[in-house]
Amino acid sequence: MKFKLHYLAILFGSVLLASQSVVPVSADIGDSDNYYNVLLDDESAVRFRRSKSNAEHKSKELHFNAKNTIEDVLNYPGFKPFAQILMPNTKQSDLAVHLDELQNIMSIHHNITTDNTLESLDYLATKIENKERVFYPIYSKEDIKADPTLADTGLYFFRGDENAPFAIILPGGYSYRSTIHEGLPIALRICNSGFNAFVLSYRSGNLIKGSKDLITAINFVKNNADKLKVRKDKYSLWGAAVGAQLIINVTQNSEKGELKGTLQEKPVANIFSYPLSYYPSENDVPTVIVVGDQDRIVNKTILKSSINNLNKMGIESKFILIPRLQHGFGVGFDPNSSVSINWIGRATSFWEEVGHLDGEDSGTKEAESADDEGLIM
Repeated sequence: MKFKLHYLAILFGSVLLASQSVVPVSADIGDSDNYYNVLLDDESAVRFRRSKSNAEHKSKELHFNAKNTIEDVLNYPGFKPFAQILMPNTKQSDLAVHLDELQNIMSIHHNITTDNTLESLDYLATKIENKERVFYPIYSKEDIKADPTLADTGLYFFRGDENAPFAIILPGGYSYRSTIHEGLPIALRICNSGFNAFVLSYRSGNLIKGSKDLITAINFVKNNADKLKVRKDKYSLWGAAVGAQLIINVTQNSEKGELKGTLQEKPVANIFSYPLSYYPSENDVPTVIVVGDQDRIVNKTILKSSINNLNKMGIESKFILIPRLQHGFGVGFDPNSSVSINWIGRATSFWEEVGHLDGEDSGTKEAESADDEGLIM
């Protein structure tokens, strides 16, 4: 009997070790685009590592640590203008949640990494200490007074190179704010690559209102490009889940209905993370869709078919499927790791390619002033 038990234990251990050594390869992406090829082929990820690197943040003491609470962040003096829209919508009892416990209150998101949270908050705090503005309302005080819900809108600004193109990032926003996970960490990586990045806080729960907020934000940046020191054309839009749906609506329907005539210019590229649904039209622009192969919320087959249809229409587009990731993965696995897919780098390079930005100068006149007073709303 003892011999049989010993034999079974060895057999079970062998099976367990064998199962751990197997690297899952998604069958959805085809023989020519499998997991290993994606990694080996990912030249854009290498290019993206030209970034200024997060080492500058890790080389000094951060403003926050893993055991600071949400309440500590909200009470940080420099965050006062936007504290109410920085962290996930929380109950009073959640104020005591530590920054390394955000996963506990962000149930529909995954891969929430404490390092990403701390680096993003530190970026904002450091810029504020250096007297650099990091948040811009997109509506006037008069507008907000007339409609108090507009107070929950605005743009976080992550500065890249002067007069470089800009990206606007829309985090998801189904039942709570995901800015800290799907917005700020992505903006930090985009700005480290030299581009300017804005994260939009928009009115959630209403497609038309959210779409109007996005158009207002785009026009705000373009109207104030000189003061913000960004290039006003060839911008890109990045959206996660519900944020992606707003971008799709604006891109496809900006010339009809309530949105007609309100958007100055379409983006040169759209980057979508796990959009809930997407049916392409001739009004679309070059598009990237990024999905985790463990996502049980979106229909990956339909999304990949949408990308194929865009390419058939002559609209250059790309589908990126990442192994082992579920819905709401944000940045994903460590983009600086040699064994992970740097989807942000791949998407940034796609934007450069379709916008013909490689080797181009800024294309805009030098900013007239560093003073950002008198912004055009």
